[in-house]
Amino acid sequence: MSIKNHLIKTALKLIPISKHTPAKQKRILVVATTALGDTLWATPALKSLRTSFPDAYIAVLTSPIGHQVLQNNPWTDQLYLLEQPLFSLWKTLYRDHFDTILLFHASQRLTLPLCALLGATQIVGTAGINKGLDSLITHPLPNDYQHEILRRLKMVETIGGHIASETLSFFLNSKERTLSPAKWVAIHPGSKDGFKRWPVDHFAAVGRCLKEQTHCEILITGTAAELPLMTELAAKIPGAHLADVHLPLRAFAALLSQVDLLISNDTGPVHLACALNRPVVALYSSTDPHLCGPHKAPRATALYKRRTCEPCLKRQCRRPFCLLQISISDVINAALVYLS
Repeated sequence: MSIKNHLIKTALKLIPISKHTPAKQKRILVVATTALGDTLWATPALKSLRTSFPDAYIAVLTSPIGHQVLQNNPWTDQLYLLEQPLFSLWKTLYRDHFDTILLFHASQRLTLPLCALLGATQIVGTAGINKGLDSLITHPLPNDYQHEILRRLKMVETIGGHIASETLSFFLNSKERTLSPAKWVAIHPGSKDGFKRWPVDHFAAVGRCLKEQTHCEILITGTAAELPLMTELAAKIPGAHLADVHLPLRAFAALLSQVDLLISNDTGPVHLACALNRPVVALYSSTDPHLCGPHKAPRATALYKRRTCEPCLKRQCRRPFCLLQISISDVINAALVYLS
């Protein structure tokens, strides 16, 4: 046991927390405090919770990006933001008398101890992914080989719910169009992790070919940190457009909802496009799309080649040559299926 975990568990033993008396209304707290894709993977489970327990109070403890994802979501009663100071957050959550906590995903070590102090009679989570704090989960589930969406839905079934959906959702409330009428192909050449990036020259070749064959407009998307990469790609595709890298998530979603196709590495916008029901061609090798790729998305194609290194070096990888197994023609042919 790490020193951090030992201190956490010792502190929890010294804090007397009484369990809440079960109420007539089921009160469920969903914990999803990570990034874009992880939060979107929660949406089928949220719909299933609402369908299974229509009278329940359903709240979500989430991250700033997750808060934007879940705005206007009709299946939740309340969104809580994981932020400092934690004591104030604990007081607010404790007063809500949650009887059930579903730990979908949390990157922060203190999130599970916080949940353990809320007086819930059951905390459901996946064993083996909680930084050594599995003992704080009352109902641990095995970490089986399954898609992340199904892992979350299994927690819904564990508390007596049923699966109502396996597809992602994102609810826009704006009808503003920011793209001129045309056929638009968005290319997302970046990724937070370098080992997930297909070569920029390959993306450029795809963009030039699609522009010539389908007379589409090319929109290059990315974050502020990826602007140099976006600019490099734009210079290699005549007439390409750069998206505003400072758009808030919901404005970016409104933009993405208007494209005819997204071509992307394995990163959050893939799942956002699936949630918006936009066609997607996504590239995978170092990661397994059966675990984290498009799931039950009728207009998404995951191009997947098995990784070449075992074990995968992940963030220590200097040149992800496993992705070179995906050819330029592979991507073009997949894209033309949606653009023809």
